[in-house]
Amino acid sequence: MKWLTKSSLLFAVKTCIAAFLALYIALKLNLDKPAWAMVSVYVISQLYAASTLSKALYRFIGTVLGGLFIFMIYPLTVQQPILFCLSVSMWVSFCLFLSLHDRSPKSYVFMLAGYSAAILGFADVTTPLSITYTVISRVEEITVAIICSSLIHMLVFPVRMRSLLESTVNTWYVSARNLCNELLTAESKEHTSERDQILVQMANYPLNVETLITQLVYEGDSARKLIRLVGAQYQQLSYMLPTLTAIEKRLSLLAEQGITFPEYVAESLRHFLLWLNSAKEEGDTQWIQEEIGTTQERIKTLYSGGEISAEESLLLSGLMERLLNFIRLSESYFSVKERVESMEQKKKRDKEKLRKGHVDRGMILLSCFTAFLTTMLGCLFWIGTGWKDGSTAPMMGAVMCSIFASLDSPVGSMKVFLKGVIVATVLSIMYVGILIPTTVTFESLIIVLAPGLIVLGLLIANPSTSFIGVIIVTQIPGFIGMTHDLKPELLPIINAAISTVVGVLIAVIVTAVLRNKRPSWTARRMLRRGIKELLQFTSEIKLNTSTLLSRQQYVASMIDKINIILPRNKVDPIHGVALGDNLITEIWLGVNCYDFCTRHYQLLKDNKLDSDEMMAEITRYFKQRLRNIHIEPPQSLLDELDKLLLRTELLCHSDMKLFAPLLYLFNIRMALYPSRRWPGDNSVISTT
Repeated sequence: MKWLTKSSLLFAVKTCIAAFLALYIALKLNLDKPAWAMVSVYVISQLYAASTLSKALYRFIGTVLGGLFIFMIYPLTVQQPILFCLSVSMWVSFCLFLSLHDRSPKSYVFMLAGYSAAILGFADVTTPLSITYTVISRVEEITVAIICSSLIHMLVFPVRMRSLLESTVNTWYVSARNLCNELLTAESKEHTSERDQILVQMANYPLNVETLITQLVYEGDSARKLIRLVGAQYQQLSYMLPTLTAIEKRLSLLAEQGITFPEYVAESLRHFLLWLNSAKEEGDTQWIQEEIGTTQERIKTLYSGGEISAEESLLLSGLMERLLNFIRLSESYFSVKERVESMEQKKKRDKEKLRKGHVDRGMILLSCFTAFLTTMLGCLFWIGTGWKDGSTAPMMGAVMCSIFASLDSPVGSMKVFLKGVIVATVLSIMYVGILIPTTVTFESLIIVLAPGLIVLGLLIANPSTSFIGVIIVTQIPGFIGMTHDLKPELLPIINAAISTVVGVLIAVIVTAVLRNKRPSWTARRMLRRGIKELLQFTSEIKLNTSTLLSRQQYVASMIDKINIILPRNKVDPIHGVALGDNLITEIWLGVNCYDFCTRHYQLLKDNKLDSDEMMAEITRYFKQRLRNIHIEPPQSLLDELDKLLLRTELLCHSDMKLFAPLLYLFNIRMALYPSRRWPGDNSVISTT
């Protein structure tokens, strides 16, 4: 990756200009700590103008909320240090609790409200009379930073986010198309690392797109149309991942069982590939849908005539059905643009939410307790030592446990943060001891600091070094102090650095003991949660209370969990977990149970095909799996499936209307027992 690109250099220069502008205004306004304005500029500034504006607004709201909390509790608790520290620590954990329930960029408001209270309150707890001035000053300094950063990034060569959102969505679809093409053309039907990597990338797209949509709103009315377009395309693209894995599974089973494609099926696949590699618009789908539909009818005709076996017909028909699913999703993806363009311009953006993301309440509570304990321990260190500069320790503890709370294993990132603090300390000492003493005017200060800030801006603009760059650049102004006389002292830098390191170390130790979890641990919890949702959905199916809406909600919820599990399985695989480790099998199991039992309820009832015992066996198995995630499906469930499958297949010869439910029943069996062939003649068939 190139370091010195046009976009990265532009970002570095603009952010540097905004930082010095904020510092100049803060000095002219005689604000308490002008360095805060400079630091805030680098915290707020993003590569894209819309994301800069959104983060600026969130930071302002969060800071005001934190300041209001300090105003409320300060008079009541300032005479009792332990009570004050306890109140702030609880506030930090409460705000973090609210923040972690929202997986959008808006969660920054609550997180900042939490640790801003720690920063504002602990700084002047020893001087109660100045707390009002301190809080107002911090809000003023951050407001100056917000105005400077937003104006510079919005007005000076603004970088728009629309092209990034469009390219992200297009890449999402292209990835799905390329994977589908590879599945149908590759000689090997086994999993490859390249295919797994594409699936992981597709699992990451939804959150990326949601984040971009949330921030794109701040580009104004010109972005509304694109937001409506992508919002409408979003759901269709989300369904691509389970659809592609279903295609892959059927191709693998056909290859394993040595079933070759009949000529009419092979011809349809060739035509599908022709459409896949040339389809550009909605109209391209009509002819291929008709051809695959004709192929499905021919498979059914040959099966009813006894020319192909039930297993072969169901596998081939299932493959055709999933290809049709892919075509319909592609058609919806393309046709959305036309539908959005036909909307009236005065129509407001739809208020419908994209999807309600899953939250792990257990992990959230653990993260909040970790933040509370870390902040409180930092306070006890501060109180116990009687060290004035020790107030930075609980501040840093609150900040560290808040900003890394969404990670599975925060300790690694915290250690990187610690390295950044050490580097920032060394650079700050160098500036204070050698460079800044030579400055006598604001202009000379710019000359001294600008080269280093531009280099750090280039680091921030590069994704691989952005994190360490932000750490260093936000610590240096705070360490140096940027006082009104431009003469920072060395001793306060050392004190601040030591206190910061203590706070980081407390956060690292507490997090390592309580909160540090492997990605596989999170994935396994998500897997169990998905199984519980499957049990809930199958319970509705058994009671005949499930609806098409509940089916859609179930699919959307499970897809969200799959998108969380897949990247974690990639970096930290779960070995020996049944049914594929990622809920994709479970999602199709629930869908096929609904399609078999609910969609064809009356047809099954007319033919006296009772699925209650099968559903009861499925329920028993997944309840056992909640206790032991590694347990394989039992023989009793297979026996019940085989009985129902053979009985349905027998009746299907006299009534081809049963072919569709037979296909869904076969899909259920295939999901649970992918390696088992068609049941033998010795299977028991119930005639009652």
